[in-house]
Amino acid sequence: MTEENNYLLSVRASEDIRGIARFSIEKFGILQADIYRKGLTSFLNNLGNTPEIGREYIAIKRHMLSRFRFKAHSIFYHSIDKRIFIVRILGNKMSFIKHLESK
Repeated sequence: MTEENNYLLSVRASEDIRGIARFSIEKFGILQADIYRKGLTSFLNNLGNTPEIGREYIAIKRHMLSRFRFKAHSIFYHSIDKRIFIVRILGNKMSFIKHLESK
């Protein structure tokens, strides 16, 4: 994590980002994938500055997760200290509950 980031990624969220990158490159090409990645990174920093904009979604493992959409994906997170902890970044057509509750 670099100093300017106000969010932390779970291992699963990091895997989600890698999956998004692979899919985006395959479907839309490297240039578009890079544009999406930069937009997502900027959005995550903005979300870290204003975590209250997300809606409470579901309680998982003693944490109430909030959800906020970014284009074709939903970001699931909770606040921790002065940052947000991003649990998952899932495609909007995915079964959220199934993927959030799986180990």
